[in-house]
Amino acid sequence: MSEKVPWSEVCRRPDTCALTGAAAFAAGIVGAKILVNGPLWCYFYALRYLERSEYHMAQRMQNSQPDGTSIVYGTEKCLVAALERLQKSGGPAELLFVENSCSVSLIGDDTEGIVGSLDLNCPFVTMDCGGLIGGFAEGWSRAAVRTLSKLSSAAPAPERKSCRPRLNLLGLTDFYFNGRADREELVRLLELAGYEVNCICGASTAEELRSIASADLNVVCHEELGLEAARYLNKRYGLPYISPGLPYGCRGSVAWLEKVHYALPCPHLERARAEAEETEGRLTVWGNELSSVWGELWFDKALVAAPGTTAHCVAQALRCEWADLGELAVLPRQALQNSYCDCADKSHSAGEEEAALQDLCSSAEGQCLLLLGSSNESMELRRAGLFDSAVCNIAHPVSDEVLLIGEPFMGLRGSAHMQQRLWNAYIRRTLACGGRAEENFRKNFR
Repeated sequence: MSEKVPWSEVCRRPDTCALTGAAAFAAGIVGAKILVNGPLWCYFYALRYLERSEYHMAQRMQNSQPDGTSIVYGTEKCLVAALERLQKSGGPAELLFVENSCSVSLIGDDTEGIVGSLDLNCPFVTMDCGGLIGGFAEGWSRAAVRTLSKLSSAAPAPERKSCRPRLNLLGLTDFYFNGRADREELVRLLELAGYEVNCICGASTAEELRSIASADLNVVCHEELGLEAARYLNKRYGLPYISPGLPYGCRGSVAWLEKVHYALPCPHLERARAEAEETEGRLTVWGNELSSVWGELWFDKALVAAPGTTAHCVAQALRCEWADLGELAVLPRQALQNSYCDCADKSHSAGEEEAALQDLCSSAEGQCLLLLGSSNESMELRRAGLFDSAVCNIAHPVSDEVLLIGEPFMGLRGSAHMQQRLWNAYIRRTLACGGRAEENFRKNFR
């Protein structure tokens, strides 16, 4: 993982290894196939994570299964056989991504040379990406830069068919929790304001990646995923970039669009502002009605624990728009170079999960606690006996909730969805604890 962790604590870690992150980037390329050159354990570990967002991932992702002699003679024999199987399954690949696990990386095979000597009839990318180089974000980021270095100059930039301002989105992945719905809402917001989304680095075709240099601006979404790719494209092609964070909440979404507009003016920003005003007004009326029955949406303590940019930006919207809070703490899984939250009372460093949860649980008796995180953190609350805490999942792993309908967390539609989830968590917590709000409910609906 990103930092050294005792083996006894590994099962409680929310992050995954770089091999999983690199595979997630490749899986976001439409028509790409992935070969994990390493033990079955590494393969199934990554596959299980990716299947949470794409259930048929096994059809595009296979394993070389190196045998016991590979440590002496290398993995070439197993690798070539696996590539032949992968080519025959499911038709031709738009891109072949071959990733070495930690153990295979230590063997020192010339994977690039082995794959290049075969008649693949498609572009390929190889890299060492085991957990020795870091966690999910490190693997995703490195895979993005390596793939762009192979594809972005493989074809000339296409002629422009539109006069609209054109931008790329870097650092978006469907393999974050609810990532696909968030991506669709983010694209909808940008198109509503008049932008043309040229390429989504993390959810695109190989052809779109080849044309990435034809945009006017790169917008980094999840900094921990997309910042290095933005720097690479700036150095290679001179493409400007901004890193405005993520659009959560109505006012937060407008502020995010205004940052993009400042870097690359758009023709219809007023459309987004009008929709945000209408949405916020509707949510205010709805919230007032609920408050009259259940009391104010108030939490004495709140902790937001998620991937770096998500944690910061959700915390900002939580305090500024979604709820009334006493104390707000943020726990990002990765350290960020920029800060996207200026209203948190406490900011924990990556890897301080235990300290953050202990702080949330301290003096918890009689208090209303809120956790926005994953099932890992909510399980720790249950172990501490805090069964009446309000919990909303915003990050993997999630084992106690099912989201089958693609409703976003980001953007204007996402603001309504998140406030709905917060209110429901608050109401469930109130019913479990009893109190004045339940008395009001019975009085109004007897």
